[in-house]
Amino acid sequence: MNTKFPISRLTFFSALFLAVLSMPSPASGATKTGSTTVSITLPDCIILHYYSALNLRFEDYSQAVDEGGGGSWNVQWSGAADGGSQLSASTIQDVLPGTVAMTIPNVWAIRGLSPTGTAKVTISVVNNQMLSGSSKITILSGAGQTRIDDNAGHSGTSINTSLNGLTTSSATIGNVRMTLDFSQTNMAGTHSGGQYKITAETI
Repeated sequence: MNTKFPISRLTFFSALFLAVLSMPSPASGATKTGSTTVSITLPDCIILHYYSALNLRFEDYSQAVDEGGGGSWNVQWSGAADGGSQLSASTIQDVLPGTVAMTIPNVWAIRGLSPTGTAKVTISVVNNQMLSGSSKITILSGAGQTRIDDNAGHSGTSINTSLNGLTTSSATIGNVRMTLDFSQTNMAGTHSGGQYKITAETI
């Protein structure tokens, strides 16, 4: 029997554990918090989406027009004839209009920021003539002839419309309404040179 180490291992580890528990714990660290208020000042911002060129292709159109009975004609043995119902500019049926008011849908859009959440959008005719040689198509620019609308009931050459933020999903999209005069048009094919301008500004 070993008499030099009378303390058992269990007693030794118990004493060691108690010594550890009796050691002073480290002091707690100091803590302080602070809150910061953040503000952001944004400038006016507007983004205008538009097409720099449009090619308007009219549908094919041909028609045979029955102007009714021609009446009674007096014919000489020389071949000359008169009487009856003769066609003239005043009697020919007007089956194709000389002016066409058309709507080009969804050809401009705006998005951005303004103090009021709105923007002013205007349209003006820069060049009202589309030419092909001597043939001419005129863009009419009088009151109500060429204008814009925003799909929300605002229509005119100048409108105030919603500016709904920066995202594309909230963009305001609109149409162009244009009246064309074909009274001086005498050739088929492409007539070019017409131009309109859309301006958008924050308000």
